Amino acid sequence: MHEAYEYAQLLKLTVHIESLAAYGDHLLVGTKQGHLLMYKVTSQYGDPKHEVTLLRYSKHFSKKPIQQLAVVPEYDILIRLSDNIICVHDMSIINFPTITTVQQTKGATLFTLDVKHPTSLTGGSSVLVRMCAVVKRRLLFFYWKNGDFHPLMQDDITVKDVPRALVWCNETICVGFKGEYSLVYLDKTQKDLFPTGTKHQEPSVTKVSEDTFVLGKDTQSVLMNTAGDAVFNLAVKWSEVPIQQAYDEPYLLALLPESIEVRTVEPHLLIQSLPLKARLACYCKQGLVYVASTEHVWCVQSLPVTKQIHVLLEQKQFQLAVKLTNLSDDLEEEKAKNIHQIKTLYAFDLFHNKKFHVSMKEFLKLDTDPYEVIRLFPMLLPQQARDDAKTSVKVVELLEDMDLESGLLALIEYLTEVRRKILEKKSGDKSFESKSTQQLMQIIDTTLLKCYLQTNDALVAPLLRRNYCHLEETEHTLKKHHKYSELIILYQTKGLHHKALE
Repeated sequence: MHEAYEYAQLLKLTVHIESLAAYGDHLLVGTKQGHLLMYKVTSQYGDPKHEVTLLRYSKHFSKKPIQQLAVVPEYDILIRLSDNIICVHDMSIINFPTITTVQQTKGATLFTLDVKHPTSLTGGSSVLVRMCAVVKRRLLFFYWKNGDFHPLMQDDITVKDVPRALVWCNETICVGFKGEYSLVYLDKTQKDLFPTGTKHQEPSVTKVSEDTFVLGKDTQSVLMNTAGDAVFNLAVKWSEVPIQQAYDEPYLLALLPESIEVRTVEPHLLIQSLPLKARLACYCKQGLVYVASTEHVWCVQSLPVTKQIHVLLEQKQFQLAVKLTNLSDDLEEEKAKNIHQIKTLYAFDLFHNKKFHVSMKEFLKLDTDPYEVIRLFPMLLPQQARDDAKTSVKVVELLEDMDLESGLLALIEYLTEVRRKILEKKSGDKSFESKSTQQLMQIIDTTLLKCYLQTNDALVAPLLRRNYCHLEETEHTLKKHHKYSELIILYQTKGLHHKALE
């Protein structure tokens, strides 16, 4: 575990909080009494205190509880569901005047938005806003144009029960009913997924990306794609049944009855537990989530990525460190360099944990210097180099019997693949004739020979017939192992026929 987030109480209200919406540094709070409050939340970097300013307070915004709020800042519009009908308000004017009331949504209990920023062929960008509203067992679809929501399709889509949760991912709506989950596609086909669980919980659907979402099932969360397949074999497990969830890459936050748990989807890790009793969660932007009880609002903000990465590397959580590095504000070149360093540490750690084959695959992907990999096996190095590799000896001395054989077999696979790649470039590549490449081939083949002698000496002769082995080192090694027929092959391939005759 490590500290990924810090939290601060922003508000304590005397009215009952019913809904939240947020964008940029703005927070909107809808209440059971029909009030709408708009705040500006600012904080200095590294300062846990937040400055909260009430910008607007519309006491008569709605006569009924504000069930749901959503903001499209690009159009300066606020979408509200209250009294079971959806209205759109102008946010650019202080009292949020109504732009339109979507009459077709009378009886609505829920809605979800799909906001996209397509780029035209000329390079210009636009904002496409689509809305799906729930009216009893019907899903109604709209798109925003010229200050109004227009029907997106001729007919509504009827589903098996009244949806109680939904998100929009690409051309798919993931719907949570009282007892199960389904996918509804815009071509009107539907696909059942699985039950919500045995604990009679409300369905929980959380968008992760444009093609993935998280579904709650008892004390578990399952990551699914729009095809209806589980993305990972294992589900995220919580200590209690979540009330609501929010995804803030790479973390999944679950609001539990007594706390907020922070976990990762892949790898499966418990990151942090925050002592907050919240029932509403609202993702604002990367690293910022607002949560609320009936009267309190807290800001849950991520700690600086660099600080988290430092801790994760100490804990050897390399995969998570890579994910966070990808989210950092570094320049792409610097980011790539840092990721390469972290993945290299990961590959060495895999080796030290005796996951030899996985480790070697990582070294191949990283294009690691083969000599650095061979140094992990000091017994394969020439005596002088062995003395220089004393730092590695302690690790490799532990490799005995099956571990040593497994390590050598993984190294053989690795070196064979590196050798193949080098030889592939040989034809027409003058760099192959360079001294450094010749030396590398010498090191690879000499090491392969030593590996074969310890694992499968039948492969020694075929190697020597096409070898780049270092003559003196190979000669010494073969004599040590009493491989005299192989020694003759070595002399012949090196043109030392007089030695072969001896």
